[in-house]
Amino acid sequence: MKIIHYSYKKRGRIEFWFDQWPNSPVVFTPIKDYYFIRVVKWNQLDPLVTRIDLGEMELMVNKYLGREQHYLQRKYFHNDQLKLPK
Repeated sequence: MKIIHYSYKKRGRIEFWFDQWPNSPVVFTPIKDYYFIRVVKWNQLDPLVTRIDLGEMELMVNKYLGREQHYLQRKYFHNDQLKLPK
């Protein structure tokens, strides 16, 4: 999965397009010191987006924006049973 384009919106939101879903923009919103997916504007021309895909998108975008460290400090990742997306 790769980022093909992004665009800044109001209130700190950023819209990203990914190569596997070129017709479905994903809107990220800032929460604390990292970005979180607010909504996927899914288009029927693209395959369905799974929860695993969402996790990979979040990690990729936070890495791209230099906020990976803050993203990985979330309580979600402090559970030993949870694994990071690839």
